[in-house]
Amino acid sequence: MKRRAFLKGAAAAGAAALVPAGVAGTAFTACRPREAAGDAAEGWDFDEVIDRSGTWSIKYGRATNGETPMWIADMDFRTDPYVRAALRTRLDRDVLGYTSTPQAFIDAIAAWERQTHGYAPEKEWIGYAPGVITSINQAYLTFTEPGDRIIIQPPVYDHFRLYIERLGRVAVDNPLILENGRYRMDLEGLERLIDSRTKALVLCNPHNPIGLLWDRESLARLAEICDRHGVIVISDEIHGDLALYGRRHTPFCSISETAARVGLIFAGPTKAFNLAGLSGTAFCIIPDREKREKYLGALRNAKLDEAPIPTIEATIAAYRKDTAWLESLKRYIEGNIALVEQFFAENDLGIKPIRPEASFLVWLDCRALGLPQDALMDTFRNQAKIIPSNGASYGTGGEGFVRLNIGCPASVLTAALSRIRKAFGK
Repeated sequence: MKRRAFLKGAAAAGAAALVPAGVAGTAFTACRPREAAGDAAEGWDFDEVIDRSGTWSIKYGRATNGETPMWIADMDFRTDPYVRAALRTRLDRDVLGYTSTPQAFIDAIAAWERQTHGYAPEKEWIGYAPGVITSINQAYLTFTEPGDRIIIQPPVYDHFRLYIERLGRVAVDNPLILENGRYRMDLEGLERLIDSRTKALVLCNPHNPIGLLWDRESLARLAEICDRHGVIVISDEIHGDLALYGRRHTPFCSISETAARVGLIFAGPTKAFNLAGLSGTAFCIIPDREKREKYLGALRNAKLDEAPIPTIEATIAAYRKDTAWLESLKRYIEGNIALVEQFFAENDLGIKPIRPEASFLVWLDCRALGLPQDALMDTFRNQAKIIPSNGASYGTGGEGFVRLNIGCPASVLTAALSRIRKAFGK
């Protein structure tokens, strides 16, 4: 079905002037339901503004004074109709008893990795994981001891550091290098950082908050360095299914035999299919037999190895062969990125967006404003009435930045941009 024209939503927000020339009808294309979708054939409309009040939303719970929350990484779109239909169908079976993880769960993940990322893991390498961050935390407990050093590459997802420290390990920074608007790993610095107490490195692949898809050469060099020093690589690949602009995510363990030997992948459908509330919905891929048996054994010992019914149904439904909903979603996100880029190109506010290559999160460089971080966040919240993520929370290199969640209807984004212009254009 044809999308409602973006200009209609923009006019309602009082900001039609923000629509980039050539955007309507191109990046904002029709959203068509899948063929033979059965009960799920209602289609989808990413322009729809959904009322999330009364749903215990963490995202909207922080917006206490009418702000637009654009921080935590969930989207304001309806979940893929196939996934919703699968969950409804299972609930209609009435009995929600103890359930084993079926082979279909593993088969769906293996097929998805192959068709979407060009990676063909053996099915025996794949296991259920109780949420990406929970599972990464379990990897800390399984492969390191209190006092051991774990390397992170900031600015990076803040929960890496948070739980490393909560679990009595030591987070060690190997900051990314920003050159000409492009980030890269400091692989020379990494080699110098590793010592006898360094046991693991957490790789964010794609990298959050920047949205960077790591290239094969960087991943291969990272694997070689870590292998040489006996360091395991814990790869968070939760945003991999949201690779944009026709690009493809590269799973870390697919790079080489070396990467497969040192790496553990944690991923799942929760970001791409907007299932963040099903936080236990994830999987791991661990090619090395010794590491796999040790890790899965640790999950069993903690009784964390049993996939709940919603996880099983949602994963199988999301990772079916037809990807029409996800492809339509990614085109919509690209259209929203075009709005952001055009807006800041036409409004000299001292803010520069860094285009994400994956995800619905935009890293905004606000350093030219010269504002202290507290003042920057105050201006966004109290003057622009927007709640972005605080760049400083992502560690070294995050000062002067904010992360903006644009996984929302274009009319909502356009209204937010209009308020940014008023707040920062003074």
